[in-house]
Amino acid sequence: MRCVTLLLLAALALAARADDFRHPGILLNRAQLDLLKQRVAAGTEPQKTAFAALLASPLAALDYAPSPRAKVECGSNSRPDLGCKDERRDATAAYSQALAWCLTGQERYARNAIRIMNAWSGTLTGGHTLANGPIQAAWSASVWPRAAELIRHTSVFWAPEDIARFEKMLREQYVPSIIGGSVENGNKELAMAEALINVGVFCSDRALYEAGVKMWRARTPAYIYLASDGPQPVAPPNGTRDTARWTNKGKGTALVDGLLQESMRDPHHANMGFASIVNAAETARQQGLDLYAEAGRRITAAMEFQAQFLVPNAAKPPPDLEMALQPTWEIAYNHFHHRLGQSLPRMARVLPTNRPTGADLNHMVWETLTHGDVGAAGVDRR
Repeated sequence: MRCVTLLLLAALALAARADDFRHPGILLNRAQLDLLKQRVAAGTEPQKTAFAALLASPLAALDYAPSPRAKVECGSNSRPDLGCKDERRDATAAYSQALAWCLTGQERYARNAIRIMNAWSGTLTGGHTLANGPIQAAWSASVWPRAAELIRHTSVFWAPEDIARFEKMLREQYVPSIIGGSVENGNKELAMAEALINVGVFCSDRALYEAGVKMWRARTPAYIYLASDGPQPVAPPNGTRDTARWTNKGKGTALVDGLLQESMRDPHHANMGFASIVNAAETARQQGLDLYAEAGRRITAAMEFQAQFLVPNAAKPPPDLEMALQPTWEIAYNHFHHRLGQSLPRMARVLPTNRPTGADLNHMVWETLTHGDVGAAGVDRR
């Protein structure tokens, strides 16, 4: 009996060493969840209004019905769209329901999230195909683990066999599509980096997590320009540097601090890439790795560059450069301003006009609720 006990203790110690991740630890930690719950209960802004928006959303409806597919087929510009929007909507709904559970304690929300996740893990077997298959996998795999992490580590309702099946789905139906990165626009590869980091944390897979970190470190400097880069942007790790795209063949804006690789394309795609950079850095920070410090000048420059062209700031944008409010910036602002005390005056003026941020059905989801003015809850200041 003593021998068996010693073997069991050794096995448990080995398992503890193997899972050296902090849980919950994808975007949110336990202390942060406790703070959010307190703020919602007390009616503290910006969480009060942001949480009301969440509960009013169809994504948090108690009768939400998932639409799982055996195979997700996504062509360029979602033509055809055979499960693409359904999958992203369901992943976002699962995360929305998981947040509602964490902030209300109402079991039905947790069970709704579980029902959505089980529906997909019991159905998806054919992966992601066609031109947009890889980025579809990245967007979805950025969000699924957020929901799964919250439910797994804040409730007892999700059966172990269902958790194992969900892990298997992430590894087999998503990772193969994203592990190789992308030679296309930076927002795609950055979404893949975020997805690998999130899947790595949820599955307690150090190799996947490190693969995502490596991808992030290679692509982030090539997505946000700084004058210190020199006369050309940093070359992307996969593919070629397309300077003409940065400046719309010289007709838009010159290379200036904070210009994003896709700023001249449209504000949404540019901020999809920005959000992936920040989301990945936030999750890494929850795990004790400070990626923010590695790209802080780029991230803050991008926020201030964009904010100068948004109300109530009054700078006139260069020709062909469009700017619009986007469902992001909260996570980055919370880190650099509320944790580190950095001044970001232009973005400080814009944020109140952008609240509460919603869910874009890609990977920018409920940022005002989760990170608006929460400071360093559960994370040391550095």
